[in-house]
Amino acid sequence: MTRMILLVAGMLVAVSLANADEDKKLPTVGLSIPVDRATDAPFGKAFREGLKEAGFIDGKNVKLIPRYADGDPKRMHEQIRELIDLNVDVLEGDAQQLKEATTTIPIVSPTMSDPVKTGLVASLAHPGGNITGLSSQRYDIDPKLLELAMELVPKLKRLCVIFDDAREPNLAAYAQSEFRSIARDHGVTICTIPARTAQDIQAVPKAIAVEHPQAVLVWASAYIYQQRRLLIGPIARRVPVVGEGQELAEAGAMISYSVDWSDMFRRAGVYVARILKGAKPADLPIEQPTKFKLVVNLKMATHLGVKVPESILVRADEVIR
Repeated sequence: MTRMILLVAGMLVAVSLANADEDKKLPTVGLSIPVDRATDAPFGKAFREGLKEAGFIDGKNVKLIPRYADGDPKRMHEQIRELIDLNVDVLEGDAQQLKEATTTIPIVSPTMSDPVKTGLVASLAHPGGNITGLSSQRYDIDPKLLELAMELVPKLKRLCVIFDDAREPNLAAYAQSEFRSIARDHGVTICTIPARTAQDIQAVPKAIAVEHPQAVLVWASAYIYQQRRLLIGPIARRVPVVGEGQELAEAGAMISYSVDWSDMFRRAGVYVARILKGAKPADLPIEQPTKFKLVVNLKMATHLGVKVPESILVRADEVIR
């Protein structure tokens, strides 16, 4: 009996070691995810679909190692360090933070605003270095959000912009200069409201009451995505909100317009697969968005008594009723 027990135990150890060896042989992808699991779910699903299209399935011929920061920037830095210490083959996530942590591990980012303008890469065609992925062209999209706000609110003269300048520092200078100038050319005055902490978000309704805007524009960051219902809900019941991403419309924004983020993450999965097959990030051109999504929240428009122009409704990809 003792021999039998020892034999079975030995077999279990052998199987365990074999499985461990098999895991070691799989290429690894570290996923640095700034939000929580629920918020990331549609994007993570799209990323895995892109990997699968290119021939990689988690647990079969690649090992994905996700880490969720739940909107906490401190945890974000810790998880990036952890993934680097695990010596993953590729990193996927926020390019700026990953670049600050490593210059050797290949990085694929689906969320770069303007990688050339922000100094992440040398050029879109020839990134150089260890970063590649996709650009969201946010600096091209923001004027379109302004136009949508002007369509939604005829004779718009005052617009408040809410953004997270702690995690998106480039937006601070942009909001105060370039975007403010664009708005001024349209006869619109801009006021800015920070949303970098829980205290900021709690103070937003009071700031809106003081500023008296005719509409509010929300520039999304990972933290704002994480806190979108707490942020948008209280102000969307007072004033029309325009923002980036379908999730903001679902949280109460009257209109959202952005790249199709699910498509961006799917394509990021394809890019990771190309690197796993031997491509160098320096040689992979930064791709630009090909799909955009306009969502209209008619339910919120009805609540505020706002008539959404037909010119917007006919262009909408989705209408929330």
